[in-house]
Amino acid sequence: MRKYNWSSWNNCRDIESRSYICGYCGDKVGTNHGYDNNSDANAKIYICTNCGAPTLFFYAEQYPGPLIGRIISNLPEDIEIIYKEIKEDVKNSSYTSAVLMGRKLIMHIAVDIAKAKEGLTFVEYIEHLKQSGHIPPNTDQWLEYMRQIGNEKNHEIKIGKKEEAERILKFVEMLLIFIYEFPAEFEEKQV
Repeated sequence: MRKYNWSSWNNCRDIESRSYICGYCGDKVGTNHGYDNNSDANAKIYICTNCGAPTLFFYAEQYPGPLIGRIISNLPEDIEIIYKEIKEDVKNSSYTSAVLMGRKLIMHIAVDIAKAKEGLTFVEYIEHLKQSGHIPPNTDQWLEYMRQIGNEKNHEIKIGKKEEAERILKFVEMLLIFIYEFPAEFEEKQV
């Protein structure tokens, strides 16, 4: 990511301070560097003190939204791409897409780690993960939630909600850490 110096923005000045999570670099920043709007007091652009990128605040909304979800190590390339897409979908308020991509991620994990065949139903992918021992205890209700929400968004005329997308992101993040990051970290420490 290209890093800008906040002072390189023309006419950037001190405005009302604000803390936020940058939608570009993901850091929590506090800044008073930016721009305000003479015609609308509810519109301000803040410049991230870490990466120098601009973030618009218009009333209560942030554009781009905060980058949420952590970076997870040791992910296979296709799984990492889908995980990043889910994070971007949530950041950009594309909640229906995030919900559907959560299901797609589960399918990819089942093919990768549980050696499931392509073309199965979502329930069959879940069963492969369970039988292979890759589902942590007490997560059946999360997988059932993903199945129901995903079916609703995919087969009915329903739009995803922020809370649904954030829940799914939180669950898949935990699952990816459990399946890929922790085992690799343990193996690295044994060497």
